[in-house]
Amino acid sequence: MHKPTEQCIEWRNDLLSNVSNEDDTFLRIKLVELDQSEGYVKANSWLRGVIERYELLAKVSVLRPLVGKEATRLAKYEGQAAALDWMRGVVERLQFCDKMITELDGQELSQWAWQKSNDFEVKLYAIGTQHNPQAVKDFIKLELMNIGQTFGDWKDNDKVVGLAARMITTEWWIRQAKRQWVVVEQILRECGQVNRFASPYLSDWALRKEEQKQENNKAFLEGWEATNDKGQTYTLAQLSDLGISNPDHRFAELIVRIKGLEEVAEEQGHEGWFITLTCPSKFHAYSGSRRNNKWWKEGCPTIQDAHNHLNHVWGLFRAWCNNHGIQFYGLRTVEPHHDGAPHWHLMLFLKPEDSKAFLAKFEAYALQVDGKERGAKKHRFVTRKIDREIGSATGYIVKYISKNVHGKNIDTDHETGRSGTDAAKRIVGWARLNRIRQFQFIGGASVTVWRELRRLGMDAAPKAFADIYHAANRADFSGFVKLMGGVFAGKDQTLKTYYSEPEENQYGELVKSVKGVANGIEVVITRIYEWTIQRKGAGSKEDGEAAPPWTRVNNCTPAHLLEEIPIESYQDERGGANVF
Repeated sequence: MHKPTEQCIEWRNDLLSNVSNEDDTFLRIKLVELDQSEGYVKANSWLRGVIERYELLAKVSVLRPLVGKEATRLAKYEGQAAALDWMRGVVERLQFCDKMITELDGQELSQWAWQKSNDFEVKLYAIGTQHNPQAVKDFIKLELMNIGQTFGDWKDNDKVVGLAARMITTEWWIRQAKRQWVVVEQILRECGQVNRFASPYLSDWALRKEEQKQENNKAFLEGWEATNDKGQTYTLAQLSDLGISNPDHRFAELIVRIKGLEEVAEEQGHEGWFITLTCPSKFHAYSGSRRNNKWWKEGCPTIQDAHNHLNHVWGLFRAWCNNHGIQFYGLRTVEPHHDGAPHWHLMLFLKPEDSKAFLAKFEAYALQVDGKERGAKKHRFVTRKIDREIGSATGYIVKYISKNVHGKNIDTDHETGRSGTDAAKRIVGWARLNRIRQFQFIGGASVTVWRELRRLGMDAAPKAFADIYHAANRADFSGFVKLMGGVFAGKDQTLKTYYSEPEENQYGELVKSVKGVANGIEVVITRIYEWTIQRKGAGSKEDGEAAPPWTRVNNCTPAHLLEEIPIESYQDERGGANVF
């Protein structure tokens, strides 16, 4: 029998209702062909075998072409079952609350966030007024679990109130949704979209997201202004450009600091070592120019998985150094390989007599996992001693700093063939998306104190700590470090950051803010202005009535919902970092 029955047609229509219009047309044409050539029974068997693939593709939205292509590749090399299993995982990972991550964008994201925050607020107050405070905490905890977040301070009512106050805002929900972009990026890596041939360091999708975010941030900063108690007014964009959010200023500060540490090392006769630390091959999506099968068999480790591995190696090594009295200082930078997997560059200084044991143990920890695989000995841990007769440590690392900040003075990125500025834009976007700290100094002196002192002009130069102030003001970081107690002073540094008395923020929390620097009871105030922030032009309305300034206090925090709660009986079994 070639002609399908009415019951058969109804069954087919029900199945095809879950696929896209494009796939619906394709599948119906194929069914007609099979009905005529093989009969509707065999046609139905064929449909049963392929329908899940198309149902899954219909759920992945804009990723459909790439996911479909990758599923076809996997079916060829790993089998249809493996391809379908991967597609199911893709669909599951893309689900966030009641939406697909790829659908949360632009106006739809704003509307979704408003609805989520509104629903949360209504339910929170309903539970708070009808039940006990314990039920309020249970509700908040459930909401966090639904979005994959944890909170570890349930015994601190003030922090719980602050969390609830944040969850009432649309901004909090938008932020949680945007954090899911890293999931999309991981799927694009699995689809082969992040490599030197397609899109190095991060996908074109993620790069567009980062560029749009920067444009939005710029528009926001240009739309608000700050006025100090002297009547001076600047846009937030102008003030932001004065700090290290300006790439040129960030680059300059990094160079000054590493140069200062190098001068300290030279003065004390310490050796400088440039070290590159790389992950085992199973953390790399590509091996050279080809897909890495080890990565696939390992379950496609994420960028954060790879970074956690490097942090684990580093933690073990630092603990060993502490136990054996080996001290060192310098700079660590993190940057991606072309496929997104991170690696570290370190410029470290230490006593010559410690170098042999230091390097041997560091290499041992670097090779602890899969240390005998091909190429591990050559690539996993690479060292180069700084020869001052050939060049300085700062001169050696400057290109790595530039590549990770703005890419200026780099004609071509040798790993990708892109320009230096294009590579830097992608690397910075990669770090922000994956929330990876690009630069970390080891040892040295407090950069917060350094920055606070540099806020003061010569006309406001403090009499106390004058020598430290002038070292900071003339960008003499080596002199600053020595006056602060040396590279290993740690908590015993001469000056410490001075904070204000706690003040209530917009979430009802008591927080401290930086006010200056101090040595015991001697204090130098560096934040000498009081600022009021408001929308640009809001202070000069035609009717002469100024708009209210941006306040730090929210009078509608849900603190009363947690009154008289027996907090000692509550313990979060999941723990984990806070989600602020």
